[in-house]
Amino acid sequence: MKKTSILNVFLMLLTVLLFTFNNKAKAEDGYRLFDKVVLVVNGEPVLKSDLEFAKNWYNIKDDKEAEEKIINSFLLAQQARRMGISVSPREIDNAVLNIAKANGIDDLETFKKKLEDSGISYSKLKEFLARDMLANRLLHLYMREKASKGIIEGDKEDVKTVRLIFISKNRPDYQEVLSKLDKELNKNNFSEFASKYSDDKFTAENKGLIGEIKKGDLVKELDEAIFSHKAGDIFKVETNEGMYFIYIEKEENKLTPKAEMSEKEVEKLKKEYDLLLRKLKERAVIQRLG
Repeated sequence: MKKTSILNVFLMLLTVLLFTFNNKAKAEDGYRLFDKVVLVVNGEPVLKSDLEFAKNWYNIKDDKEAEEKIINSFLLAQQARRMGISVSPREIDNAVLNIAKANGIDDLETFKKKLEDSGISYSKLKEFLARDMLANRLLHLYMREKASKGIIEGDKEDVKTVRLIFISKNRPDYQEVLSKLDKELNKNNFSEFASKYSDDKFTAENKGLIGEIKKGDLVKELDEAIFSHKAGDIFKVETNEGMYFIYIEKEENKLTPKAEMSEKEVEKLKKEYDLLLRKLKERAVIQRLG
């Protein structure tokens, strides 16, 4: 049976294509900047320039199809940030450099100039890369748990099953909720409080469960805190966006999926991906203005 690597599965799900630099680009077909807002995804504006760039990025011509790709990417990246997932500026630069090298260019400055000469926005490329990398990391985390169920082959790794409650600094009762959780939160009511109080509605729906975490999955401050605590611990981590209350439900050394997957397993993950996007869209506020 034909096998497909897990990495390729995630890339297929995102439909993220390596940007192919085209030396034949002409000024009349070049990339033009527009300031008009055509979409708003959960309060985050999408410009006409984003739409035009997306058509190049995803290699599609239809505006509606490009809009759907952008919406999916925005929703996944927004959810990733709410769950403490991030990509560093250095990682983004390395990804751009890899694309440059794939097109025969060995340094970022030369690549940047080539892009600009062809009317391609370097900053827009980095924005799209950062968003797609965030989405990809969310999918790795989300899909890994789905792919792990019932497996009999794979590599053993240390993982921690984690639940979280995220309290946004933007909510008017921020201090009041923090005080209540500081006084009352424990392992017996953590799931109930996550459903009731967490501002990350996606994980709140699952009683705070974000799944099995490996070291390096989350932003540095969350990652370090989680892997300096043991099963049964409840603690909090403050970030610029708000406060995370974290409960390590269990930790174990367990099998993770093998590098190759069957067509049946790939199809299963595609269905899980569709379900994830449907859930995000159900609670999203999307405005089409163009």
